[in-house]
Amino acid sequence: MIAARLAPGPTGPRWLQAGLTVALLGWLPLLWSVLCTAASPGVPWNAARLAPSFALAYGLPVYALRDSGAQLGWFYGPAFPLWNLPATLTSNPTLAVWIAGGWNVLTWLVPVALVLRAAGVVRGVRVAAAAVFAGVLLLGNSVTNYGFYFIHVDGLCLAAGLAAVLGVHQAGQTGRARWLHLAAAGLVVAVWTKQIAVGLAPAMFWHLWREGRWSLAWPLFFRGVVYAAGTTVAVFHWFGAPEVLHNLWLVHSRNPWRGGLDLLGSELFRLFRSSVVWWPLAGFTLWVWRGPGRRPLPPAAGGLVRLLIRVAWWQLPLGLIALLKAGGGLNSLHPVHYLMLALLIAAYHAADHPLAPAAARVAAALWLAAVLVPLGNATRFALGPGSYWRITHRQEELVAQARAQPGRYYYPWNPLVTLIAERKIQPLDDALYCLWLAGLDPSAEKIRAAVPARPIIVYEEPAQSHFALRYFPATKPAP
Repeated sequence: MIAARLAPGPTGPRWLQAGLTVALLGWLPLLWSVLCTAASPGVPWNAARLAPSFALAYGLPVYALRDSGAQLGWFYGPAFPLWNLPATLTSNPTLAVWIAGGWNVLTWLVPVALVLRAAGVVRGVRVAAAAVFAGVLLLGNSVTNYGFYFIHVDGLCLAAGLAAVLGVHQAGQTGRARWLHLAAAGLVVAVWTKQIAVGLAPAMFWHLWREGRWSLAWPLFFRGVVYAAGTTVAVFHWFGAPEVLHNLWLVHSRNPWRGGLDLLGSELFRLFRSSVVWWPLAGFTLWVWRGPGRRPLPPAAGGLVRLLIRVAWWQLPLGLIALLKAGGGLNSLHPVHYLMLALLIAAYHAADHPLAPAAARVAAALWLAAVLVPLGNATRFALGPGSYWRITHRQEELVAQARAQPGRYYYPWNPLVTLIAERKIQPLDDALYCLWLAGLDPSAEKIRAAVPARPIIVYEEPAQSHFALRYFPATKPAP
């Protein structure tokens, strides 16, 4: 009777199907909360992160030099503002953040599904369910869950990085150089999204050498140079070479260190502690593989796992440097995501191993824990303070306020308001802080010139900082 219940179904063991079903059913309500929270005043970053896309759509400058007060604080490449242009099709700020939030979730999960499919460890309808389970793992981790609540560059950077991984893998598996177009394009987009992705390049060449596919290195190098040169010319022409270099290179190069070994140790321990929710999945994989029925990873899956591990290794140094620099954090440690995907590939392959009834019962229990532990933790976050389950319309109220009295308000943490209401750029509070840290802050006169004369300054609480007030010494707080 037990053996029958644990027998494989048409898409894998029944306990595997049951676990993926639970993950999918638990993910749907959590996704609603994620989108409500992302569009709420409790996450002040999201409107600010969408502002460059609206500036681009309205023909306004995304990047500014030091002598400009209209600072959006966009210290990343232009790929992310371009990627989120669909959100600018509406002038409703709440709807715009909702569109960007849903687009962000797809950006995280669709590349994961494609990689799992290329590995050959999941097939058919299980591909989508497996990607959703990856979303549960990310949402249940207290460090990686930022990727869904915060609409930031990391999702697109990792998506483009996984596209590069797929291109290199498929080229190596098939011997067809045409896949290297995807690899080169993914690499270039990733770097133009977040600068630390440059570590992808040596990882890709290292992988080709280690896998005995060095003949593909020159075609990859040629395509990479052509794509990089072409996009660089286009970016410099469209956005301005001095402006791009000032924001993408000079500001970061002059950012001070925010800590040393003590900070590194505490942050890595926080990352280790947060990964506890992934331990049941690792335990499940090890339990199955230690049994007599274990089978080695097939070539496609094995090659992808090795490539993901190599990418994680080569991206680690720049991730650690970004972690210790002012303005950085654990979100810059992209190796975590590549390693989690490698673990997922191994786990799904292990799930198809034949098991004796007693071993299958243990495997089923571990698999259930692998689903329920991160799902429970994600639910705890969604039910905690700061999370929303209803749509808020505060952003719309601010736009209506700005339209009712144009040229009167300054929203230091929400430049999206005046972009939509007045087609003007106001300096972002965090941009002024980052420029000040780097010793590149504009003069007070330039900053004041970018906002209304004698402005009413509106901070949506909880605001991360109130740095902009230092440029308005006569400001008096009001309720």
